[in-house]
Amino acid sequence: MILRLAQAFTICFMVLTQARAQPSAPHFDVASVKRYPADQIPAGGLRREITPTNVTFRIATLGNCFEWAFGKPIYQVIGPKWLNWPTDAAYEITARVSAPVSEAELKLMMQALMKERFHLAFHRETGNLTVYAMLLAKGGPKLKPSTIEGEPSMKASGPYAVTYERISMAQLALALERPFQPVHVVDETGLPGRFDFALDLAPYILDTDTGNAVVDSTGRVDEAGALINALRQQLGLRLEKKFAPIEVLIIDHLEKDPTVN
Repeated sequence: MILRLAQAFTICFMVLTQARAQPSAPHFDVASVKRYPADQIPAGGLRREITPTNVTFRIATLGNCFEWAFGKPIYQVIGPKWLNWPTDAAYEITARVSAPVSEAELKLMMQALMKERFHLAFHRETGNLTVYAMLLAKGGPKLKPSTIEGEPSMKASGPYAVTYERISMAQLALALERPFQPVHVVDETGLPGRFDFALDLAPYILDTDTGNAVVDSTGRVDEAGALINALRQQLGLRLEKKFAPIEVLIIDHLEKDPTVN
């Protein structure tokens, strides 16, 4: 009996010691969180400024905050309908620390801030979601391997053209996502290394007679369709819809109105 009590005491002591030894999540030194009145949301959309000592979000949804703080695209965050536009829940968040820290630390601080001010609770799951897999087209890739060291570069070279330098296939897949959202683009080309290339959507978007963009019945340019054609013809790549396991962040609790500053 004494031995069992001693063992139980030892286990409790170890658990308490480990709990005390665990570092607490980093926090901002000062933070202000304000929700705009529903009828006074400024025009202009999200404005974000990140420095080693300051984080500022203006005209932001909590979906915008999730996207930055957790590194999850909006479509990988499942929560209340008011999380993203169109919504009456928009915020101004300003926060700072006294000494410079890394952006990774600032993101952890934003996560802690959301838990404190919005009582955020969430869990992660992996589910099969529809994605566009970027694959090699028939005939193989039409890509030039990079020979110059440096950071990846993407620069506009025309109204619908972009020049890419030192770009990996994973980076290209990420850059292509916007017109396909909420569908994710994943690299399945199997091509290692980095490449230099240009991608010009103009031949698939502009009317050859007028030079104007061809739009559909809703007045939108079919950028996604143009990309599918340009990838195949100009880069020797193709997109194929399929299901793939993707981690999603599921919000269990989130309050619309933050606690007072």
